[in-house]
Amino acid sequence: MITAVVTKEDLALIKNYLLLLFIQKVFERDSHILEDSGVLKTPDLYVELVNSGADRTGILMSEVKHEFRKRGIAVHHIRQNESAVQASYICGDSEGEISIPMPEFRQEMYERMRAYLGLSTSLPVTSVSTGVEPYRRIEPSRYIGRRSRQAAAVSASPQRRPFRRPAAAVARG
Repeated sequence: MITAVVTKEDLALIKNYLLLLFIQKVFERDSHILEDSGVLKTPDLYVELVNSGADRTGILMSEVKHEFRKRGIAVHHIRQNESAVQASYICGDSEGEISIPMPEFRQEMYERMRAYLGLSTSLPVTSVSTGVEPYRRIEPSRYIGRRSRQAAAVSASPQRRPFRRPAAAVARG
């Protein structure tokens, strides 16, 4: 049961936590698979890329946990099935449950993973800590190989802003 004490920002923070938790697990699993596959000639390169995404996720997760402590939020009993990801939480004196439909959850996970890996994404990126800062789009890196120049020229839009790293990534260096 959600009471008036639980704000939209609190719920957004809980959703961020769930997404980051699942993304961390996927990055860790994929990293191990890449290391152990024996199929790739340069697995270290791909493992490093996935690990950099995991590092970004870890930084954002620490911000979320800090906000949880400040706001008195605790998430427990996370459940996942074919239709949704659900979690029970305590926010101050209120208890509640959040349910995110699986198609929406997977889509946002995929978009965030692309952003954390430095790939282009269609979702706006905000600060995890407040959830209310202005949105900004993350662009792909400026390096374009010879084969993809033509494809990049077709997809480039004159309305796009230059790439800006999220504040958490800048702090990490």
